[in-house]
Amino acid sequence: MCIADGELSALERAFLRGVQDHVLHSHVDLDALEPIATDALAAAIAPGAHRERVLAGAVIAACVDGRATDDEVDVLARLATALELDPAPVRTARRLAKRHLLLARVDIARRALAGHKVRQTVREEGVIAMVAQLMPMMGIADHALAARYRSLAASPAGTLGRAYFDFVESNGFSFPGEPGAGPEIIVVHDCLHVLGGYGTSPADEIEVASFQAGCHGGDPLYGLLFGLAQYHLGVQVAPVAPAESMHADPERMMRAFARGCRVERDMWSDFRPWDHFAKPLDALRAELNVLPTA
Repeated sequence: MCIADGELSALERAFLRGVQDHVLHSHVDLDALEPIATDALAAAIAPGAHRERVLAGAVIAACVDGRATDDEVDVLARLATALELDPAPVRTARRLAKRHLLLARVDIARRALAGHKVRQTVREEGVIAMVAQLMPMMGIADHALAARYRSLAASPAGTLGRAYFDFVESNGFSFPGEPGAGPEIIVVHDCLHVLGGYGTSPADEIEVASFQAGCHGGDPLYGLLFGLAQYHLGVQVAPVAPAESMHADPERMMRAFARGCRVERDMWSDFRPWDHFAKPLDALRAELNVLPTA
């Protein structure tokens, strides 16, 4: 797939090395590999999750050099057909290749963490609760909510609550409920910054998005695509941050993803920050199995 556009780029090569080093723990010589037909590949993989992961990896490989091409997407389409998989990821890749960016944004946003949390909130609390979370983005403050988050300044040093407060303050972000702030559902993302020790540069944001994708119990593809689109492909998906281009380090991206896969909880569905803000950060990392970056 990576040579569908005529060459194996340095970024594609780094991505394949990262997959080998951190996900597969294999040591295959890339230069010794021969191309394989999609039908032959499909015959070698039993139906199920492994097929989905192969297609997901192929979609990321098509995007990791900065832009998916029509030739690469054609290969993805043949692969999805041979693997008998839902072609939705191929449609997203084609929209990125064709620069149909509004549709690509919708695809990625609704299937990444933000879309998952919106659906969870609506399901558990109702539509009105979700709408209320969006009001601060339109300048309508929720003073009680903002005060609750501001109160985390009194949390003991070394707790998640104090670390989260310091993360928001030091980066000049707004707390949920403050005018212009994002919805409260993004607090999970900010907690993953803190738990994983990731900064907020474009390269760091790709890493935390990859870590976050690994923390999900479902398909990680759109979690990975979120970081790539926003900070590598120049496609704005996050409403509160400008899009950036060409910041991905594929090896670091795969290392962060593998680290997230080892977390022993689906952080997208089962992590409620207020249940954990009082806990010591090191103890919480041990509880969740957030391994050191080394």
